Amino acid sequence: MTEDTSPTPTSSLALLQRPEKAPPPERMPLPDLRLRLPMRDGTRLDTNVWLPAGAHRTPAILLRTPYKESVMGFKRLGVLRYVEAGYAVVIQLVRGIGASEGRFSFNAPTDPMDGHDTVEWIAAQPWCTGAVGMDGSSYVAMTQLTTASTRPPHLRCIVPAVPSVDFFAEVPYRGGAFTRLHSLNWSRLLQIDSLKELTGGFMSTMPLLSQPEMLQRVLSRPLTDAADGSLHGDFLRHYREPLDHPTFDAWWSERTLGSAAYAAMDLPALVVSGNFDLGIGALTLWKRLEAHAAHAERRSLLIGPWDHGQCYAGGAVRFGPYDFGGQSTVDLPALRLAFFDHHLKGEGPGPALPGRVTVFVTGANEWRSFDSYPPREVERQRWFLTSGGRANSLRGDGALSLEPPTADGELPDRFVDDPELPFVAALAAAHEAESPLDLRERCRHHETLVYATPALPTPLTLLGEPEAQLWVAADAPDADVVLWLAELRADGRAVQLAHGQLRMRYHRGFDIETLLVPGESVKITVPLTYIAHRLPAGSRLALLVSGGDFPTSDPNPHTGEPIATAVRCQPAVQTVFHDRDKPSSIALPVLP
Repeated sequence: MTEDTSPTPTSSLALLQRPEKAPPPERMPLPDLRLRLPMRDGTRLDTNVWLPAGAHRTPAILLRTPYKESVMGFKRLGVLRYVEAGYAVVIQLVRGIGASEGRFSFNAPTDPMDGHDTVEWIAAQPWCTGAVGMDGSSYVAMTQLTTASTRPPHLRCIVPAVPSVDFFAEVPYRGGAFTRLHSLNWSRLLQIDSLKELTGGFMSTMPLLSQPEMLQRVLSRPLTDAADGSLHGDFLRHYREPLDHPTFDAWWSERTLGSAAYAAMDLPALVVSGNFDLGIGALTLWKRLEAHAAHAERRSLLIGPWDHGQCYAGGAVRFGPYDFGGQSTVDLPALRLAFFDHHLKGEGPGPALPGRVTVFVTGANEWRSFDSYPPREVERQRWFLTSGGRANSLRGDGALSLEPPTADGELPDRFVDDPELPFVAALAAAHEAESPLDLRERCRHHETLVYATPALPTPLTLLGEPEAQLWVAADAPDADVVLWLAELRADGRAVQLAHGQLRMRYHRGFDIETLLVPGESVKITVPLTYIAHRLPAGSRLALLVSGGDFPTSDPNPHTGEPIATAVRCQPAVQTVFHDRDKPSSIALPVLP
């Protein structure tokens, strides 16, 4: 691995959590060329080009973004390093943003052809060798994928970091639950002209709790009206459109990549994700490329001890309760530069990665390499939920056992979820900057079920994505099941390892809403997010079960009405079964 020896880009997430304290945006020098580049339908997109010193033809690196320089600043991305290394850098605003014409639309059906046209225009310029790569994270990674799905002849390689690709498993519908706070703040981020205009702390809890107007906005009903007065034009439409399409229908289909698109992405790709990224997009992308794109040797996967923004900017030696030591720091810009040098210039061996799949294991503080993901070495270990009917909070009797239940009448566990009084871990949020993974407050809440293992007799390494299978019921036509997997440490800390959730009207799939019959049990499957962690002997694992994850996800009204227009809310009593006929369990990815 390449150690970090130079200044790294600024993490976008770090800027957004405290926008009122953010420094002025780091602006790029004036571009060598700026134009409104016509697309095939005549729409012109604001396109900026920076050229390296000297009059010679050079490869180019393209970033297609919805973020204005006046808000986020392009210089913070560190792309001047590419210019200094002899690359042309092209930054283009997508439709409807800044000086770009057209209308903004989320992952718009026009994005693939816009990306294709831009790549081919760049390749034809006298200052370009004809070799073009693409770079960027989050939405700027998504524009790489839509472009690559059209397979432009001159697109040589891509470096997508933490894209979103499955919009009912992550924003704007995490497990089917609408992410109102993110949708409001992200839409506003695209609308404003200065970061100082952003309120609500983006996804942080404490700034939200300290701003009554924003708190009212994220709790008001109906959902469809929550953006009134804050968002306008395309950005108000962007907030409302997902609410108008609460199932995976034709509208979503034309914004979602299918198997043919992944098969077309058979080009060199360095996919980047992080242990602490809340999304699942990078790993979903990887698995779909592995399933559909022919040449596996062209792809690499890198997963480091990073959150969403750090997956592009690079991380630090600490994150929350973790101290990684110096071996965790990686010069991500240098890795990307080595990747581009190899594929765009034909120089060097490429990034210094020890394997096709390279991951960082927290707890062990070591990098591991594999030839595939999920690693072939991983074994599934199933733990079964059990209790005497009083698993409420860490003070209850909930447990995880390797033995399946044998009793017919083992008492189920129950909790109440009230959408008008959602649980907020305010004290944990007050220390969020120091400990963003702290679940102690939630573990002590009576309406959270906690199932814990005995103290581990030997260290246990988890690497992959857990999956829970639960038998559940509610006394309402709809409810949410939210899960956290936590490490219970000997010092009393409860540290989040993974998260998953499902809005139960989607228990038969996201293409259809099937309301519950109150009181009748259903079996649900809930995938959890990625883990790469080594638990020491003496620690315990715990599965937490609750009915909400406010403010990250919008509370479920529990009435079964359309989510967008529902105004009435009611509490729901939710039940988790774990007897011989209805065993509930979680399958853990164990690395021997």
